[in-house]
Amino acid sequence: MSGFPRILAVDDNKQNLSLLERALRSAQYEVVTAEDGPTALKLIGSAAPDLVLLDVMMPGMSGYEVCQHIRANEATCLLPVVMLTALTDVADRIRGIEAGPDDFLSKPVNREELLTRVKSLLRIKTLHDDVETKNHLLRNLFGRYVSEDVAAEIVADPGRHLKLGGDKREVTILFGDLRGFTPLAEQLDPQDVVDILNSYLKLVIDTVFEFRGTLDKFRGDGFMAFFGAPIAREDDPLNAVRCALAIQERLMRVAFTKFPEVRLHMGVGINTGIVIAGNIGSERRTDYTVIGNEVNTAQRFESNAGPGQILITGNTYERVKDAVRVRELGLLRVTGKQEGVLAYDVLSGV
Repeated sequence: MSGFPRILAVDDNKQNLSLLERALRSAQYEVVTAEDGPTALKLIGSAAPDLVLLDVMMPGMSGYEVCQHIRANEATCLLPVVMLTALTDVADRIRGIEAGPDDFLSKPVNREELLTRVKSLLRIKTLHDDVETKNHLLRNLFGRYVSEDVAAEIVADPGRHLKLGGDKREVTILFGDLRGFTPLAEQLDPQDVVDILNSYLKLVIDTVFEFRGTLDKFRGDGFMAFFGAPIAREDDPLNAVRCALAIQERLMRVAFTKFPEVRLHMGVGINTGIVIAGNIGSERRTDYTVIGNEVNTAQRFESNAGPGQILITGNTYERVKDAVRVRELGLLRVTGKQEGVLAYDVLSGV
């Protein structure tokens, strides 16, 4: 790699190709060449050029077809393409525009015009690459809290999803916490505790993301997730319950070679209600979270759940009752609520 921008020049005329190569190298560009369309497409895949200079009239595969292949490939659809043509007919120009190039140059090519167009398009590509790099970083950062597809939606419309402050919306909150793990942890080496927790938390993270939830925080061996923010879907309550069922079922299969007697059991509480969801904090430090009494209710339900149990509120039950089997437990006292909250023990999906 030379460190200079790489240009792919494509022309079936060796003399034209030689002229292009000399002009580009004089401007400190790295140049690769091809004399036909199929070779050009192979080089685009292997040599990763920053820009393509593409002759229109070539035997076998025309420049139009090569450009269409470039645009149809997700990996190269934004690769700058300049078409070189001696054609002057309006119909030919229209066909060229439909193929999707970024620019045209008429033959015989003027050296100064060529280098000016190349420089301009490479500057645009650099700006685009910078944006893509930042978007990739953002997607990776958001990927710590939400699934990849949700992260992509946030990056696509950051003004909507990332503004400081919050808005009222209905979400379903899920709290989970291991039962009996603290006494066990006190008997183990700290590194063994970390290894066990990491296995457990990986299972939790993967499952929350699988069911399109947002991971809010870890609390020791517990966690909080919510469904319905920043992206809301009609099946958020059901996704939350199915997520909890999946975690419980998968935990039953977790075993540790070093500690075959260790089994992990979790209690879960789920509630659906109106909360404030958004970026809470300041311009320097924010947390995307949900706040409100409904969050406290979900946490209270989790604290009352036994090992392997999933307790849901009446609000959640009304939204998922056709898809789960439950056992009604009556009213559960919750701090901040004058009356008790109807509780259901989720037995299985249907």
